[in-house]
Amino acid sequence: GWNEERCASFMDRYPNTEVEFRPVVAGGQQDSYAKMYAQFAAGDLGDVCAFDPSHFHFWRAIDKKIIIPIDDLIAAENLDLSQWFPQFIEMQRYKGSLWGLPSWGWAGYDCMVINSKVWEAAGETVPDPKGYDTSMDQITEWARKFHKEGDQWGIGLGFAENHVAVIARIWGGDLINEDGTKCLLLEDGSVEAMKWCYQLAVEEQLVPSGQDLNPGGPAALSAGKLVMLHSGSLDVLNAKKGILDPEQVAISQILFPKRPDGKIPSQLRGGTWNICSLSKNVPVAWEFIKHITSTEGCASFNLVSNNFGLVRPDVIPVLKAKDPTYDWFEANVMNGMNICAPANSRGREYTDAVLQYGTKLMDKYNPMPFEQGLQEWNDAIQKVLDMDPA
Repeated sequence: GWNEERCASFMDRYPNTEVEFRPVVAGGQQDSYAKMYAQFAAGDLGDVCAFDPSHFHFWRAIDKKIIIPIDDLIAAENLDLSQWFPQFIEMQRYKGSLWGLPSWGWAGYDCMVINSKVWEAAGETVPDPKGYDTSMDQITEWARKFHKEGDQWGIGLGFAENHVAVIARIWGGDLINEDGTKCLLLEDGSVEAMKWCYQLAVEEQLVPSGQDLNPGGPAALSAGKLVMLHSGSLDVLNAKKGILDPEQVAISQILFPKRPDGKIPSQLRGGTWNICSLSKNVPVAWEFIKHITSTEGCASFNLVSNNFGLVRPDVIPVLKAKDPTYDWFEANVMNGMNICAPANSRGREYTDAVLQYGTKLMDKYNPMPFEQGLQEWNDAIQKVLDMDPA
């Protein structure tokens, strides 16, 4: 409903303007970008579009001249960019220019979303959802303790790019380097992190795969079939909304422990709203982008569309007033670690390689030696990073 409301309210504000809402329907987010590239090539991409930095298509869209810089539009009215958090404004910057205004933004997969009723039933203290004092050893112990074969899974892990990068960072490693040119899965910290996943998923078989839980993810947590889920703030809210039996399920979170260097294991992720270079209506498109990124637009982006965008300081009090749970997320958004993106903008190939080879290594039904699988995983990702720019 957010899309329709934003279009309607804009046309109410500008009665001589007509906005056509054209959703990009695809199987997944990376498929959406593929369709958008095709629409641009056909001369049919909308005036306002979104090539998100944290999906690794932002730079490609700029280099291919699909979207335009907005510096002159900002300067013409002296737009106050401090309306948005600087970390999400910086995501819009490339080659000395700004190319969009922030849409979604969060600290990524920075926590374990938990069913706190399990702790209460076991007579254990529920971890402080804003604390950083739960060790990975303690999380491992709880995964084993609360696992009930055939009834309740102890921990849910994922092996997509957004999961793997954060897990590696807990142990001081990373998935790729800051330059986006080298895979780091064979570095010491990353190896230790992946061994932890492998032990729980393959050796101890405490982690459900797709065939074990349907539905999985936050829905399994809401149904009491899963105790802990590696995810982030969006799924804290999704799991809360999906609770089937409040007597059996209550949602909380465990933030990952701060590292010895003081950094919070996380991955600041964000999106953008852009103006297509084919647009014949740039002034109107610009007004529309400001309309959807305003305080009201951002608040309803969270509360109506169930997306997650802590990109404006003035929207956080609005969200906290609606749901105090939003207070859990602010510290990580303000202090999170930046995302590392492939330098060649091979977003689809990169994320596919991470997920496919990670899932292969962590498959308990078709186990493979850890060292072999990790080497194959690293090599597959490096092959993508070595490709020519997209």
